[in-house]
Amino acid sequence: MVLKNFNSILDVFENTVSRFPKREAAIDPNSRITWEELEDRAKKYASVILDRVNPSEDGYPVAVFSEKTVSLLASILGINYAGAFYTYINPEQPADRINKILDVLEPKAVVLSDELKDRFLETGYQGEIILMSEMDVNEYSTLLPEMREKIDRETPLYGIFTSGSTGTPKCVLISHGNAMDFINHFVDTFGFTENDVIGNQAPFDFDVSIKDIVTAYFSGASLVLIPREYFSTPARLLDYICDNHVTNLTWAVSALCIISGLKGFSYRVPTEIKRVMFSGEVMPMKQLLIWQENLPEARFVNLYGPSEITCNCTYFELERKYEKDERLPLGKVFEGRKVRLLDENDKVITEPGITGEICVTGESLAIGYYHNEEQTKAHFVNYTEADGSVVRMYRTGDMAVIEDDGQMYFAGRKDFQIKHMGHRIELEEIERGVNAIDGIERCICTYDAAKKRITAFYTGSMEKKELHLKLKEKLPVYMVPNRFNHVKEFILNKNGKVDRKVLNDLEVIG
Repeated sequence: MVLKNFNSILDVFENTVSRFPKREAAIDPNSRITWEELEDRAKKYASVILDRVNPSEDGYPVAVFSEKTVSLLASILGINYAGAFYTYINPEQPADRINKILDVLEPKAVVLSDELKDRFLETGYQGEIILMSEMDVNEYSTLLPEMREKIDRETPLYGIFTSGSTGTPKCVLISHGNAMDFINHFVDTFGFTENDVIGNQAPFDFDVSIKDIVTAYFSGASLVLIPREYFSTPARLLDYICDNHVTNLTWAVSALCIISGLKGFSYRVPTEIKRVMFSGEVMPMKQLLIWQENLPEARFVNLYGPSEITCNCTYFELERKYEKDERLPLGKVFEGRKVRLLDENDKVITEPGITGEICVTGESLAIGYYHNEEQTKAHFVNYTEADGSVVRMYRTGDMAVIEDDGQMYFAGRKDFQIKHMGHRIELEEIERGVNAIDGIERCICTYDAAKKRITAFYTGSMEKKELHLKLKEKLPVYMVPNRFNHVKEFILNKNGKVDRKVLNDLEVIG
């Protein structure tokens, strides 16, 4: 799509409404909505926000607290129509974290679903509250046209909270232009059309959701909202996906592993799926093979990129099946951005075998961290190119290495790199070795520096003694975990990743 005629995501959305007014825009288990109905509801929601808040300028924050429904989608779009940026607060988060988010955000208002009002009020929030039941008005606000004219590429679109090293969460602020530039490339690269049906797994406080929501805005694809609780019952989940004719999955690795690990395909195979894209964690090869074997015609894509660069900067499309102990490279760089590997002296690494930090320049770098200038300056830095020009660059904190095949491979986080028995070790390398063993479903490793102990938490049928013996055959002795915890299952965090904070609380087998 040519973006020169579009100044905001709302322009993109309205273009799709004009093309496909009567087609279904979004579906949840209890309701369906067309593109023209979504536009109408969003403008009504925006009208209430504008009349209640009466902002003097665009770019202000409004939070939303709701289950994942069609009304939630209309709410975030309405927040954008009101000239604000939305931050979705997941109801499953503890009250302490919600309060920390509200303290950082200082929202002008919080939009609440009626059924969650009492739960939200437990936070003690004293600001403006707007119930969704109050937003179904008959007329648009007189403030709406004026605000609509103000919204442009630089207007903030959404804020996503990530963890902070100090214990205070950071809000990554993304503009309309950031999202437009990336999703335009994303849609073109993978060929999305109005005939696609996108199965949305990610909660709306996880940036993977942007690839679902804004891709639908661009292409006219229908968006099927999948409730979190469906992932506890693979049969129910697969029925929902198949019955709604889903063609695309852009999911967290752990969500895909729920279906393959619990033998969901023995119940039903979603044969209409054309693309399976995954990110956030290293995909266990055995689980990937199960997906490939059951969906032989689908495209499988490994995506990489942090929230701060608007979703992704690289992609690798698989053209074959990989062995259990192989790794997937980061692959190609999306158009509009540049990825480089820098050493400790900020020199570009081009030769194989040297680990460096992944750094990104170009389109779609976030505005920064909202209300956190110190962290913004620390992570979004100026970088001098070889020709002397200075560009803005984001330091990801992720490590990678170029191998002999010329491909760049993820090599863990800076903070996942340990020094044990005199050796520098990437915990992901140990995890990959464990995951390649038959009888193992999933492995997560931790390191206790004080006790100098590597612990492997794993699910599967293999006994601890047998696993220990097999790893001694695969890994150097200094990389073999000192302790093995055979657990019943992993707990996922709000973003669908394994929650590393509660590993020690998991139920141990044997």
